[in-house]
Amino acid sequence: MSDKVMIRNRIIFAVLWILSVVGISFFGGPISYGFFTLLTLLPIISLLYLLLVSAFFRIYQEIGGRNLVANQPLPFYFILKNEFFFGFSSVRVYFFSSFSTITDLDDGVEYELLPKTGIRKNTNVVCKYRGEYEVGIKSIEVRDYFGLFKRRFNNKETLHVIVKPDVVKLTNLKSIRSDKMMTRESTYHPSRPDLLVREYVPGDDVRFMHWKSSARSGELMVRKMTGEEREGIGIVLQNRRFSEDIMDYLPVENQMLKAAIALAFYFTSGNTPVHAFLGNGADGTKSAERVERFSGMLEWFSKTRFQSDIPVEKSMEEIGKDPAIYRCKTVFFVVSEWTAATLGAVKRLHENNISTIVYYVRSGSVKEIPKVDLPDVEFVLLDPDDRLEEVM
Repeated sequence: MSDKVMIRNRIIFAVLWILSVVGISFFGGPISYGFFTLLTLLPIISLLYLLLVSAFFRIYQEIGGRNLVANQPLPFYFILKNEFFFGFSSVRVYFFSSFSTITDLDDGVEYELLPKTGIRKNTNVVCKYRGEYEVGIKSIEVRDYFGLFKRRFNNKETLHVIVKPDVVKLTNLKSIRSDKMMTRESTYHPSRPDLLVREYVPGDDVRFMHWKSSARSGELMVRKMTGEEREGIGIVLQNRRFSEDIMDYLPVENQMLKAAIALAFYFTSGNTPVHAFLGNGADGTKSAERVERFSGMLEWFSKTRFQSDIPVEKSMEEIGKDPAIYRCKTVFFVVSEWTAATLGAVKRLHENNISTIVYYVRSGSVKEIPKVDLPDVEFVLLDPDDRLEEVM
């Protein structure tokens, strides 16, 4: 039953009610009064019916799995059940549609439920973005038998899901000039250790741990390699949440993670070590030397939390103190905001002859590339809806 039909029914009802008033005013008699009474009680009966449906209508829904990955379908079913003695003539189901899609079913499909019966629908759900949000049935709309009124009520038991990011497998980096990148097959071959030591960083070979120096300093120390050279690439992910509105931040954060993960998989697949940095203390770094270690880095990225109270200045300061970043040949920044602290980190890398590529993820129509007067810094603009295979 469409809204136009409901408007038509209301007009017809109003005309009939007015005629009944005219009838009792000019003619009287039991028929006129009975007709007037019936029409007057109909709206009350319809409203009571809607309240009964709200009280005796049940929704059951379930997702067929716990490991949800963005853009991958997962089995989903729901059951609409009538636990009352009267039939429900018009029930419409509306789904959460901002961040997920229910396949083969449209919003507003009308169902009829006989007394003490139910309807089960089996389909799939596809989550568009990585993150935490609600999917499935959002609300139910019920209309009365006469098509005069409707009532829409929210589903009290929604499905809250945690979705992991999907992996985009790049065949090449179209957006980056080849003369700025190292050979993908480059492999790090450590030299003979000498007596020099330095602080341990994640990814160092534990065989070169210098325990005596570690005991003296109270910090883990490793033997420094004679002629130790730069190896691999770095990925700096800015995980500060720039907005409080989930409609704004979720698509941007999803694209940032997808870009960082795509870079990590691309280089580890070519035996190039990857070092990822968040600047969040002990859990703010992760390394993978080859593709066999990529799963651990993917899990690390999947658990990354974006928070509005993360200070970019402190994060960039911590990253700048990490010796591992200065052993990288190239460092990729994946950011949603361009700040003075981020510029300072890029300049420090420039001073150490490390080339930098900035993936700047921005939503909306206004997208400006920051002006940075450094020859070895390149910017690539990404929209949250871009297909990374086409733009990266």
